[in-house]
Amino acid sequence: MEGNFDTIGLSDVLEMIFSQRLSGGLQFETARLPLELRLREGEITSGRILDWEGLEAISAFPLHPPKGRFAFTQSVEPGIPLMPFKALVGEWARMNDQWGRFRTLLDSPSRVLETPRAIEPYAVFFGGKSIRAAAKAWNVPLIIAVERAWRGLREGDLSKMRKYAWYALRIRHPSARRTQAGIANPSDLTVLLDGSRNLGELIHGGIPIEHIRSYLIEQISTGRLDVPGKGWILRDLLWEVEAEQAVQARP
Repeated sequence: MEGNFDTIGLSDVLEMIFSQRLSGGLQFETARLPLELRLREGEITSGRILDWEGLEAISAFPLHPPKGRFAFTQSVEPGIPLMPFKALVGEWARMNDQWGRFRTLLDSPSRVLETPRAIEPYAVFFGGKSIRAAAKAWNVPLIIAVERAWRGLREGDLSKMRKYAWYALRIRHPSARRTQAGIANPSDLTVLLDGSRNLGELIHGGIPIEHIRSYLIEQISTGRLDVPGKGWILRDLLWEVEAEQAVQARP
């Protein structure tokens, strides 16, 4: 079974599979973002955006995407439901709403924030830290860390730095060289990914951040670049591009 969201919505697909108590794998894709769900008798047992797994990953995927496609393949699934179907869809909708509200100030949880004073509750951001890193430091779910960061920005206790968590990635591409001698296209980012510098250093060296983002989105979404954390990296990059486009569209 397959189709697109022009003819049937994502939530309707879930309801249909649940009503028929089907088991198998369900794949969604919208705006280059994939989501894979495993279902047992209509109940969701797991979900992931590439290698980012769990309810946090599921809830970061839009529940009502205007465009995209889906495919369902029946199979035997031994997993245990994450929670009852109705409760999970309700939580998915609630967290979607929260993401929409928090992203009015934050383009993505990869954004690095800072505070001038090492005073709680924002001491973790002293010197600069991404929201994803803060969630780990606080040992709280990502959405809770995002809410705290959003509140800190709104109240003026935090400020945004011009960097993101993915700046720290040091990628060694199989096709990269340590020298650009003889390269036909010197603007090809692949030749610079030799592992000697992280992405932040490449940006500080003059590579436009937009070029880095579009390259990573293309390489990760097509499976040509396999890096640890590719799921959350792709999710955050797409959010950041969406935020940039919204700013550019303002009159």
